Amino acid sequence: MTRFLESSPVLQTRKVADNTFITRFHSPKIAPLVKAGQFVMVSFPGVLDPLLPRAFSVCDADKEYVDLFYVAVGKGTTRLSHLVVGDVVTLNGPLGNGFPDLSGGERVWIAIGGSGAALLPILTRSAKKSGAELTIFYGARTKSQFVYFSDDKNHLSTDDGSEGYHGTVVELLKKELSKQKPDKVYACGPTPMLAAIQQEFGNMIPTYLSVETPMACGMGFCQGCPVKKVGEPDYYLACKDGPVFRSNEIEFIRENSAK
Repeated sequence: MTRFLESSPVLQTRKVADNTFITRFHSPKIAPLVKAGQFVMVSFPGVLDPLLPRAFSVCDADKEYVDLFYVAVGKGTTRLSHLVVGDVVTLNGPLGNGFPDLSGGERVWIAIGGSGAALLPILTRSAKKSGAELTIFYGARTKSQFVYFSDDKNHLSTDDGSEGYHGTVVELLKKELSKQKPDKVYACGPTPMLAAIQQEFGNMIPTYLSVETPMACGMGFCQGCPVKKVGEPDYYLACKDGPVFRSNEIEFIRENSAK
C-alpha cells in the first residue's frame, strides 16, 4: 500500500457544528490516493504535548488537498482547531483499509454517528460516479450536532427528538428494515452503536464496520489498537487490518459493547 509522509500547510479551518471542525491541508501526494474509510496520522512538528501523532479519518480529498473532520475534545483535536492558515503539520497516509468500492445498481445503507460523518463526502461522490444507490442514516444526540455536507436527503435521528426520528440511529435502521432491505450496510460511529448494528444486522446483511480506537503509530508497529477476532483468542490491528472490518470478522469485548 502506497503512503507518504508529507509536510502539509493549513489552507482553511471552519467550524461546522458544536465544537466540530473541518481543517483543509495542502497535501498533493496523499490526496489522490485516499479511499473512503482511510485515515492519516497527524503530528505537530516541534510540539511535545501532544507528543504522539493522532489518527484522523479523511473527510474529503481532491487532487491537492485533504479535509479532516473532528470534534475538538482533547489536546490534539483542540490544537488542530487552533491552527491558522500557513501552519504546518506532518501527515502520514493514507493508512488502513477503507470500505469496499461501490458498484452500479447496488443499494447501500450508511449508518453514522458523531465523527463518523467524516466518511460521507467521499462515499457520496463515489456513489454518484458508480451508480450505486446510497441511503444515509445519521444519528446525533441533538439537532445542533448535525453536519450537512450536501443536499442529499438523510434519514436523521436524535436522542432528544429535536430533529427527525426520536431515538437512536440503530432503532431508525430497524424501522426502515421492516419496509425494505439493502444489499450492504456501512457503519461508522461510536463503539456501542457499531456493536448494536453488528448484533441487529450482521447476520442477515453484509455489514462493514469502521471501528474507533486510539492509535499511536498507525502502521502496526506499536500493537496498540487490537480488535478481537471472532471466535479466536487472537486480535487484528485496527490500523493495519482495518479500520473497516466485515461485521462477522470481529467481536466487541463486553465493556465496550452496547448494553
